[in-house]
Amino acid sequence: MNDHNETVRETSLRKTYTLPEIYDIAFDFRDVPLEVDFLLGMAERYLGRKVQATMEMACGPAYHTREVARRGLVADGLDLEPKMVAYTRGLAHKEGLSCAIFEGDMRSFRAPRKYDLVFNLLASFAQLETNQAILDNFACAADMLVEGGIYIISTAHPRDFYGDDEPSVQTTWSMTRGDVSVETHWGGDDQQFNPLTEVDDIVVLFTVTTPQGVTRYEFPDRYRRCSIMTFDALVRLSGRFNMIDAYGAFDANLKLSNDRACWRFIPILKKIG
Repeated sequence: MNDHNETVRETSLRKTYTLPEIYDIAFDFRDVPLEVDFLLGMAERYLGRKVQATMEMACGPAYHTREVARRGLVADGLDLEPKMVAYTRGLAHKEGLSCAIFEGDMRSFRAPRKYDLVFNLLASFAQLETNQAILDNFACAADMLVEGGIYIISTAHPRDFYGDDEPSVQTTWSMTRGDVSVETHWGGDDQQFNPLTEVDDIVVLFTVTTPQGVTRYEFPDRYRRCSIMTFDALVRLSGRFNMIDAYGAFDANLKLSNDRACWRFIPILKKIG
């Protein structure tokens, strides 16, 4: 840890993910078993059979991959950041879990096996900033899947960048593990949405408190805010999937709508063929 009250500023994109332990603590607030229930349940509904193997794209600490592995299924993960991959492999090893964590790009990775379900959660899909990057991701996911396999994405509800309502999700929160506390501000004070590119330029802030002192990390990041109509058009253009359903939360009873209970856009894609 750095000196007391030190601020570390990075100017390179995606540096947020080079602090895996801090990121892990910051995002360890979700009901992962419930979300995995939803992911597996949706996949099995549209596959018409049990899921046997899954792949999590841009997995980070692989909360969901590790939960799937605990259930005795084949569970692999993929992440671009080498430090995150090494950290996550350590977590899986410590738990005695049989899951492979690969280092690679979710636009071009070639997996060694086929999966029934591929999923992409949190802000990861929004890191695909261009239409071509999204099409490449669809092709990558389709190539990983068995025929008729399922690709589930969870990303921001469009109201969060096309309207003036209160955000659907918290942008500031605190988490503590042991003697380390992490306060996160996801978006900072400089969030700027470009309606021509549909890209937000944001600032991610981590304030980390340990017995040795306080360190504040600042990172720039960028997120594509893809409208549902654009998303649907890109799915069709890809020729690899049909969008067969969409939900507003990890709740099988909550179809996507503008209702405030819907706080995510969760499309269910089924591989063609």
